[in-house]
Amino acid sequence: MLKPLLIGLSLTLVAMTPVVATAADTKAAATDVRTLEWMDLLPDDDREKMENLPQVSHEGGEGAGSAINQGNSQFGDVMQSAKVRGELNGKKVRLPGFVVPIEYDAEQNITSFFLVPYFGACIHVPPPPPNQIVFVTNAKGLKADMIYNPFWIEGVLTTDKMSHDLANSAYSLKASAITPYE
Repeated sequence: MLKPLLIGLSLTLVAMTPVVATAADTKAAATDVRTLEWMDLLPDDDREKMENLPQVSHEGGEGAGSAINQGNSQFGDVMQSAKVRGELNGKKVRLPGFVVPIEYDAEQNITSFFLVPYFGACIHVPPPPPNQIVFVTNAKGLKADMIYNPFWIEGVLTTDKMSHDLANSAYSLKASAITPYE
């Protein structure tokens, strides 16, 4: 069921309740940083296509009779889309997700990574569309064994694209804060 992997798991991640902050913390954060959900990164036409994808059954595989292989060009379009929301360029944001390491320093700390909406993206399953992947730089304090946990990543989001062997991203973010998603 590919659609739930793309939408359901990312929405499940966002639906979890973070640690309760004080009213002052919430007010300060609300004025400085915009909290995003993964679907907020999609332009309206891609969001509509994503929400209207046919359900994919994994019973019997994805052979010639599956929705993916029945000539559904909408599926291919949305799964390859690098369209971005230009109004997010240069905005300070906060986005939850999972870490897919790209680079390490000499002490094996993760220094750059892809932020993805669900665990295993780009490694165990096909990557999400480029506009559902964020390339993060300026990472500090992340060890390789932390990739199993979700994090809040905060920083300035740009519409700079990045290409890597694992995947392509349509957004980039210079991290100013990385905190556990609790």
